[in-house]
Order: sequence, then C-alpha cells, then structure tokens
Amino acid sequence: MAVMKFDHAYVSVKNMDRAIAFYEDLFGMKVTHREEDQWADFDIGEGCFFGLIDPKIIDKKRIVGNNSIPVFCSDDVDGIYEKVKKYGIKITFPPNDLAFTTYRYYCFECEDTEGNLIEIADYQREQ
Repeated sequence: MAVMKFDHAYVSVKNMDRAIAFYEDLFGMKVTHREEDQWADFDIGEGCFFGLIDPKIIDKKRIVGNNSIPVFCSDDVDGIYEKVKKYGIKITFPPNDLAFTTYRYYCFECEDTEGNLIEIADYQREQ
C-alpha cells in the first residue's frame, strides 16, 4: 500500500492580489509560484504548499468562505492576532484556550481578506 502524505490545500479567493498581500504578511514570505490570477502557491515547508485559487477557473458553484478552515500553527498566536487585526477583518473568536481538548490548544479564528475562515493555533499533544 502506498504511503500518503499531505501535500497542498487551496482556498478560493475573490481578489488574488489582495489575498496574496494578506498571506504574504501573515506567513512572512513571498508567493513561490503564481499563474496570473488563476492561482498562487506558498511553500510552507516540508514539501507542503498552501494555495489561493480563483474558483471561476475550476467550478463556478464553489462558494468562497465555506470550503475549508485551514489551520496554521505558530508559537506566537498573540503576535499574529495583533498582525491580522490591522486588516479590519472579522475575528470569529479571539485567542483563547479551547476547553474541550485533552491537551492545551490555544488559538484564534478569523476571516481572511476574501471571507475564508482560517485558524492560527499553538498546541502540543501530550506524548
């Protein structure tokens, strides 16, 4: 049986330039590949990519904002929270410890500039 590993994920965006600017600031890195306004990729390490895609090129029925909730891990959740607040975007919930986990899971959730939900988290499962 073949071993599977996570490789990449895409979220739909309405405005590619605006979305790229937001994620470049969030990740602190530049887009590593772009195909006009069709899609853009960020190499987020260990062979994984996070991408932005214009839904019109693949499926006009795809709705921005409800197609996924990518979670990005950081040891500076509060610092990233302060960074994203400057965009004036909707914060779904501010940084807090989730009570329903058996380990510490500190996170916040917000919308990106295109209305997609994203989560920033810091956690370590007990070994």
